[in-house]
Amino acid sequence: MRLKVTVAYNGANFVGWQRQSKGRTVQKTIEDIISVILNQPAEITSSGRTDSKVSALGQVFHFDSDLNIQPSQWQKALNAQLPEDIYIKNVCEVSDEFHARFNVISKRYDYCIQTGNYDVLSYPFVFQLNRALDLEKMRECAALFIGEHDFTSFNATPLEMIPYQIRTIKRLDIIDEGERVRLIFEGKGFLRYMVRMITQVLIEVGLNRLAKDDVILMFEENNKEACKLNAPPQGLTLVEVRYNDR
Repeated sequence: MRLKVTVAYNGANFVGWQRQSKGRTVQKTIEDIISVILNQPAEITSSGRTDSKVSALGQVFHFDSDLNIQPSQWQKALNAQLPEDIYIKNVCEVSDEFHARFNVISKRYDYCIQTGNYDVLSYPFVFQLNRALDLEKMRECAALFIGEHDFTSFNATPLEMIPYQIRTIKRLDIIDEGERVRLIFEGKGFLRYMVRMITQVLIEVGLNRLAKDDVILMFEENNKEACKLNAPPQGLTLVEVRYNDR
């Protein structure tokens, strides 16, 4: 059977999702436990990778199993062996045609900024800016990013790797939560550092270091030198990955 798994993790002590030769990764940690249960090497396929220190509430992956173990038992077995900073939220059986990456309809990322006093309890999950932001100016510039655009200037994926860098952002909300500001991004897919780079551009606007015309110029330059801004990974969370109900 093919199993679809929804997992949450605290990214503070990981060098990212994807298995690497050095450093602790979420993928390797989960694969090692599944391999023990299956008694053979296991490979999981995720909706996409997250970077070092980025967390998730709703990352999704799939894997195949020939064992006669029900999805609910898989959830219990995995959580019993996983470390405290990874938690399996749901396991369900899906069609063999399901693919955790290729069947994605949209993803939601939240980026949280502490604008009030330093919050010692939330520092792994929130960017501690600890300064006020002009949210109206940020919202005005956020509108520039909504819709289908060439985001070459606003990501770190080399053009040699992915020449076509047109993406669609369906939603970019900026929400005032008192001493914290939340940016909500929704789209089918995002390029490397894309959410964090756009976030830092909007922060600079909110601090009156950049104007709307500066952001428009970055779009028009359309090259990898136009924007060198990148918000810290702390603050970014993959909240949800959506699929067709079928």
